[in-house]
Amino acid sequence: MRDNLAVMQVASSRFGTLDATQDQLVSIDGGLLGFPDATDFVRLPVDDAEGWLWLQSTTDTDLAFLVISAFRFFPEYDIELPDSDVNSLELDDAADADVLALVTIRYTEDGGVASVTANLLGPLVINRRTGVGRQVVLSDSRHSTREPVAG
Repeated sequence: MRDNLAVMQVASSRFGTLDATQDQLVSIDGGLLGFPDATDFVRLPVDDAEGWLWLQSTTDTDLAFLVISAFRFFPEYDIELPDSDVNSLELDDAADADVLALVTIRYTEDGGVASVTANLLGPLVINRRTGVGRQVVLSDSRHSTREPVAG
């Protein structure tokens, strides 16, 4: 079981210096699509927004991704992971998987929010016990990279 003792400090241009605990750390095998070297992150909850998190890189102070709990915002969301991903992530039980969707916020010219979408085609699947995850590209065409997120 991972513990809650601070194990490292993480510098962030967005959040300042963070004291990260072992249970906040995530290692993404193979990095994120378009960011192959971005493998190590700290999970940070978004204040007053249950199910929303920031993934702040532990090595790049300027790199952070907004994510949501896929099943919380899309209860009908259903994925089937290839056995190779299940095995490499050591997912013995589906309850061990934390499934996150990367969020994109598009703004209007005057700075208002035009749209908020989630990538359900390429979720991040993280083993809650180990903190090891992987971005999985699903072959299921029912899912979109721009699924609207309701408030």
